[in-house]
Amino acid sequence: KPPLFRVDAPARGKKPAAKIYALDQGELDATLDKLRKEGAKESAWSISRFKGLGEMSAEQLWETTLNPETRRLLPVAWGLLTFDETVTSFSKLMGKGEAASRRELMELHGDAVDVDV
Repeated sequence: KPPLFRVDAPARGKKPAAKIYALDQGELDATLDKLRKEGAKESAWSISRFKGLGEMSAEQLWETTLNPETRRLLPVAWGLLTFDETVTSFSKLMGKGEAASRRELMELHGDAVDVDV
């Protein structure tokens, strides 16, 4: 899951300047509280908000969403379906050669879906 915010933090004591990514407003608030406790002045840091992955540079994408050491993965499941049923459903939605199945699925159940990932 990509972060919403990046804080460019100044050097603090022995800590070097850093880019700190925050997943949501709660993490941003916690990061800013930590910076204040470490003695960083509010005028010394800057906050950027991402609107989507398209705004990130290749380096930022690597740091936040692709690097296996730092990325945050979310499990994806479709309701109470088994693993195999979930895979089959996602194959219908995203697979090549599944246009007819995808259309049928959307016509039958398109109004009942609420996705938030």
